[in-house]
Amino acid sequence: MSNLDPSKLTSVDKNGDRIYIIPAEVTGFFRRHRTWTQIFLLIIFLAIPWTTINGHQTVLLNIPQREFALFGAMFHAHDTPLLFFILGALTLGLAFVTSIWGRVWCGWACPQTVFIDAVFRRIEQWVEGSYIKRRQLRDGPLTSEKFFKTTSKWILFTLVSSLIAHSFMAYFIGAKELLEMVQNAPSENLTYFTLVVFFTAIVLFDFGWFREQFCVIMCPYGRIQSVLLDQKSLAVVYDVQRGEPRKGTAQPGEKTGDCVACNRCVQVCPTGIDIRNGLQMECIACTSCIDACDEIMTKVKKPTGLIRYDTLDGSKISLLKPRSILYMIAILALVGGLAYAIVTREPADFTILRGRGLPYSFVKGANNEELVLNQFRVHIQNQGQAPALYFLTLPPEFVQTGVELTVAENPVSLKPGEFREWYFFIRVKPNLFDHKGQIKTKLQVRDLLNEKGYTSQRDLILVGPKQ
Repeated sequence: MSNLDPSKLTSVDKNGDRIYIIPAEVTGFFRRHRTWTQIFLLIIFLAIPWTTINGHQTVLLNIPQREFALFGAMFHAHDTPLLFFILGALTLGLAFVTSIWGRVWCGWACPQTVFIDAVFRRIEQWVEGSYIKRRQLRDGPLTSEKFFKTTSKWILFTLVSSLIAHSFMAYFIGAKELLEMVQNAPSENLTYFTLVVFFTAIVLFDFGWFREQFCVIMCPYGRIQSVLLDQKSLAVVYDVQRGEPRKGTAQPGEKTGDCVACNRCVQVCPTGIDIRNGLQMECIACTSCIDACDEIMTKVKKPTGLIRYDTLDGSKISLLKPRSILYMIAILALVGGLAYAIVTREPADFTILRGRGLPYSFVKGANNEELVLNQFRVHIQNQGQAPALYFLTLPPEFVQTGVELTVAENPVSLKPGEFREWYFFIRVKPNLFDHKGQIKTKLQVRDLLNEKGYTSQRDLILVGPKQ
């Protein structure tokens, strides 16, 4: 029987100091499926920056240039309000999943779990051996073997952390751009080099050393799960009725439960808890204890499922709970709002800005008459997926009054995602201004290449002398 006290965390000693947890390896149904899931997620993470849709990187969050590509759609800085729909849907989506399937995110898809379990612990096993050998190495004195294995392990940790950091940066600066930077000296891209070194250090510290402490101490999700879970949420549970009293705790004449008190469920837990104490904040629902217990039950010829995936009240999971229905309605509303905003988004975005300097000035016309000159600039961007040829015009009835529009380049051609500032001047007779010294009209931009005849207009206010 193990000398571990199953009522206490195994991650700290009697003085409150951390014990570096080395969980035992486990095999079984859930371990096998988690392995394939982790491999799939790692491939997705590494491959997405190298794929393109509609000529754009599949996922690109180019903050310096304020360009964001998401699965073929391009967004820019002025599309920031759309983040409300995206972040809201993701947040409520996680709440919905938790209300039904518990902490399946933590145990199966969280980067903290995936990278530690599928990469860093695999490296430890390859370099240092089984969990028993690793524990002996951890607790033993510093020898040449321990120095060599520990050094080799951390060198590999650093290389893998650098790969993860580079892949992460590819989502923000572009995979091709990152590849070009890697081939040049660090001094040529010092800012990005510093960021990669910083992220490498963070990954190395977290996945290599801090590990389960992030889940236990820092992760806010674990602390709000009690709000998101209810008695009908799926969780990793221990069957108290069947397992207790466990071996060695039964009173004389009392029938012993199926739990043989092997503590195998504690040995394999990556956060060092005892699932037999009930649902706990530190449990990440990784299912290692399920596979470990099923293995022991099979050996002692007892039914499996003493520790299993189940709802807290033993009922079947259902999507038709009031809380889940509210989550689904809110998610559908946010997704619908996002879809509507994207579909109705104009192919071009343009903003009229007044020219620098004086609000207006006086110039001479062709017949030496005095005219009022207003200077403007248009910030225009092609948000469509095809080249555009934008043409700038004023309303015909306004032009007939003698107003002159002067543009250096009209029309102007822009590629998808391209933007530029477009300067123009308007000359108008002084007697056309009202008592406030203003003339209100419209500025129209039309795409000459768009088959649907895209046309958009903005309010334009000219200023001049008051009448």
